[in-house]
Amino acid sequence: MGRRSILSPVRDEQHAPPEPVVQREIPAPAEVVRVSRAASTSSRYAKLHVGGYFDPGDPILMSFQKLKVDLRRSQQDMLLEALRDFVAKQEAARAFR
Repeated sequence: MGRRSILSPVRDEQHAPPEPVVQREIPAPAEVVRVSRAASTSSRYAKLHVGGYFDPGDPILMSFQKLKVDLRRSQQDMLLEALRDFVAKQEAARAFR
């Protein structure tokens, strides 16, 4: 007599054939509103990305993140202010050369 697998009773069971898959049609939305990307104010389509990669342990970056929380301002808003200040400083430096 040979060894019998512990899975033999499961393999010997007669299983019912699987039920056929019925595909349902997904109804189309009643009204589709198309908005051009340029007209959408929340779109990033017509905007320029300004960013960079920084060392997470840099004290300036840590201060920036803390200020973001303390002032409850978005990072984008704070970066825009920093860019405006930088440009103003450079133009002033160029004016007084």
